[in-house]
Amino acid sequence: MNVHRISHCLIVCVIVLYSATATASRPADYSRRSLPELFEEYSGFKANFRAGSNYNVGAASALIVAVGEKGGREVLPFLEEESLDSEMHERTRSAAARAYVKIADVEESLNLMRKLYDDHSLRSWYDYVSNFFLQKVKAEEESLTDEVKSDVCTHLLTIVQSADSAGDALDAEFFLRDFLPGYTNSKQRATLVRYANTGNEYMTNNFNPIKAHFDAIPPKQRIDLRKRFPDLPPLPDDTPAGAGSRMKVALAIIAGIVAVVAAWLALRRRRAHEAA
Repeated sequence: MNVHRISHCLIVCVIVLYSATATASRPADYSRRSLPELFEEYSGFKANFRAGSNYNVGAASALIVAVGEKGGREVLPFLEEESLDSEMHERTRSAAARAYVKIADVEESLNLMRKLYDDHSLRSWYDYVSNFFLQKVKAEEESLTDEVKSDVCTHLLTIVQSADSAGDALDAEFFLRDFLPGYTNSKQRATLVRYANTGNEYMTNNFNPIKAHFDAIPPKQRIDLRKRFPDLPPLPDDTPAGAGSRMKVALAIIAGIVAVVAAWLALRRRRAHEAA
């Protein structure tokens, strides 16, 4: 076999291998399949993954998306279960959560977002779902009840106060600046100064102006949003919960003891005087 033929055979082999790889990696078209068929195929993916076998994350995620597009509210329990399943891949779980948010109402979606935020195993994908959820809130803002708006704000303000991820805190910050009147000068927003002069240039450019803003506002002029959202957690500089009441009780006990001792001493002096 001459050199030209060998080269030709090698090129053909490369093309065949590339085509096979591309075909295998291309997402399957699930649009023509029924919901029962989609559920059956996904259960196979899930069983293989849990058994430690090969698992096509892209295909499983595409299946989840197809379930969300083909189904209605009847698929919400399935999507919620898959999004909260810590044994599944994060990409598949986030696809399930996003499909859930797309179908569910804002209140239902918020309940799921709270669960996802508390699940640290999905934290790396949380912002992917959160951004989609916040877009939904903005799009439906005019139709939301005051109670649902309050619950959304409480969830985001809690993230602003206590998030250990600067990215999560910044996503909530961007949303609340436009959504919540009074947020800009609030004590809750002031907690973001903890991220000033930290991280990369992007984080510095976003958090340092917040620090400069609150450096110019005396603490007494800052708004405490707990008056509007009583379910918010304590602020970092608050007196520990219960410490004030415990101190009052202790002082009351001491005052009571002092009064009893003073009365006993007065009685003793009076008896001594009468005896004399």
